[in-house]
Amino acid sequence: MTGSLQIIVEEIRLKRFRAFENARLSLSDLTFLVGRNGAGKSSLLDAVDLLREAVSDSLENALDRRGGLHKVQRVKSDKGRKSPMGLAVVFRIMFPGGRQAQVVYGFEVQGIKDTSSSHIRECLISSKETSFERRDQTFTSLRKSDVSPPAGNLVLPLIARADSLWELVLNTIRNLRAYELSPAHMATAQEIRERSTLDRDGANAGDVLKAVEGSDAHRWINERIGIITDAIDDIHAHALLGRRVVQFVQRQGHGKITFDASQVSQGTLRSLGVLLSLKQNPFPTVVLIDEIENSVHPGALAVLLDAALASSNRMRVVLTSHSPEVLSHPSVTGERVRVIEWRDGESRIYRLSKETQDSVNPIDTVGWMLRSNTLWPDPQPEIFKEDLFALNGGLK
Repeated sequence: MTGSLQIIVEEIRLKRFRAFENARLSLSDLTFLVGRNGAGKSSLLDAVDLLREAVSDSLENALDRRGGLHKVQRVKSDKGRKSPMGLAVVFRIMFPGGRQAQVVYGFEVQGIKDTSSSHIRECLISSKETSFERRDQTFTSLRKSDVSPPAGNLVLPLIARADSLWELVLNTIRNLRAYELSPAHMATAQEIRERSTLDRDGANAGDVLKAVEGSDAHRWINERIGIITDAIDDIHAHALLGRRVVQFVQRQGHGKITFDASQVSQGTLRSLGVLLSLKQNPFPTVVLIDEIENSVHPGALAVLLDAALASSNRMRVVLTSHSPEVLSHPSVTGERVRVIEWRDGESRIYRLSKETQDSVNPIDTVGWMLRSNTLWPDPQPEIFKEDLFALNGGLK
């Protein structure tokens, strides 16, 4: 948010990325992703990470971390030919006075045969105009013309300060966060860093906790951990030989005892990671958490799901799950569910069918439907039409 200007992520688009040929993940305030193992959930999280890394570090480095473009670019079945890989994000911007506009930003990358170079198309388009378009070394914009795009990398990070819209979009993408939390990594005291943003595996939980200590966010986290793990009064981080140690204070009889993170359960650590991902500062624009139920007792899941729902009023929250317990929570409405399926050699994203959405109720929950194999997706997958950068709606 900039002043009274607000930006919301509406959807994420994938074009020929890993197993996705053409897919769009439309986001609710709280979105639940359901899919079998190998359906494409991890690839979707990786696409979000790639988007963030490409504008925070560089496109070249983001691709190299994954083995290069050829490792993430989907091979088409027709004679093995490859078409451009692309990722894009669609935003809704709310202006002062109630006016709204839709904006899309993204890029396409195509390798050049027998070279290490690539063709890049990069666009930022609003519902009113093409804000800018870059094709390789050619840059066109009504707002700034003296731009030489860097070969092999994106131009947005270099020009963002020239326009408030460009800067807003850049900062929003830099705050996309995807998590596959690892209690084992969280239990290990990490070297102290200056970062307050939670790593994908949660390993720097101590740094993030230290950044919020003494704040309302810290008290919010303590309250919920105290419900999840009985008698825990406080969680704090301290320094030891250049490393950050997370400690839990628990009531025992008439006194208290302190445990290091290595001495508490995986479920407690994972719950801490989930809560920190929702309360870190600066807070993300989108948080995706993979398999929120892992290592967590079913009785504690409601606390984490309530926390995710409460946080969805200021950010988009996406939870992947195949747990009937998670999907039976009251927050799991039919409209909030997306199904990822592997069909005909590709990963596809579906909404629930209208009939299934209408059938969801406090007794026949999404979790019950999953368990009874009656969770029917819509016949048509969620795709973007025409160009990767085409907008769905206009100015309001």
